[in-house]
Amino acid sequence: MKLNQGTCPVCNGSLRQPIKPEQERYARVYSGYDKETHTLPCSNCGGQYMFGNPSGEVNLNTEGKPCLHSYTSEKIGRCLHRYTCVHCADTYAIDSGD
Repeated sequence: MKLNQGTCPVCNGSLRQPIKPEQERYARVYSGYDKETHTLPCSNCGGQYMFGNPSGEVNLNTEGKPCLHSYTSEKIGRCLHRYTCVHCADTYAIDSGD
């Protein structure tokens, strides 16, 4: 574990998160869906990044606890968006293409 990081509060380090009720209807078409465990790759510890994979670790928030990210979006190019967590300043960019 890196300095200033902790175990992801969404997946508890397992790299997988349970299907949410609102995702239930389309679970089988989500990328990375595991039929046996009925889970998806974690979208809090790296799975949210473009071509990213969950790591099981997240930055610590301002209270010193592992962050449950809440991102704001900023358009920085024609099809490029930057997302920044309001709790820990984690940042990533997504190019949505043309």
